[in-house]
Amino acid sequence: MHIFINEREVGTLDAVGTTVGEMIEALGVHVDPDEIVTSVELDGVRYSAGEEDRYARRAAASVGRLVLGTTTPAAFAADMRGELAAALEIVAAKIERVVELFHRGEDRDANTLLAALLEELRLALVLEHQVTILDGHTARDGADSVAAIAPELLAAQEQRAWAAVSALLDERLGPALRAWAQHQRALAAR
Repeated sequence: MHIFINEREVGTLDAVGTTVGEMIEALGVHVDPDEIVTSVELDGVRYSAGEEDRYARRAAASVGRLVLGTTTPAAFAADMRGELAAALEIVAAKIERVVELFHRGEDRDANTLLAALLEELRLALVLEHQVTILDGHTARDGADSVAAIAPELLAAQEQRAWAAVSALLDERLGPALRAWAQHQRALAAR
């Protein structure tokens, strides 16, 4: 197996009897202590380092080339903030679609899409929390503005007041998400 860390060749190792996960663990001594492993590439197929369940148990002997991608925590956090901004913009765009469906009286479809986008928003909040732990930038203003809208949105949904739900989404949540996305992009650019 030919092993690289980023573009630097570590060498060739005999990987008989080991798993990819064991090989990665052993290669930790070759990783710059100021960097973290962010990706794993096996014979040209790239995985996020966090997707261990997709590659770690694979027999290492079946891999011809292993590349560990590393970066500094600050650079990784900046990349994640950029991804968070993109995710928030996607959710905001879906809000526009939900509002459109409510205006057309397609309440069932609107609520189905609303449930999906709220789950995506929940995942974005988790990502924001994790990135804040990593880079130390407290960027809760966006999350807090979204959280402030949640009780009103929930109350309107419970009352089946679809016009009120639509107005909250269109006038408050969508703009709050777009502003939060801009703030995340600014943090990523630092």
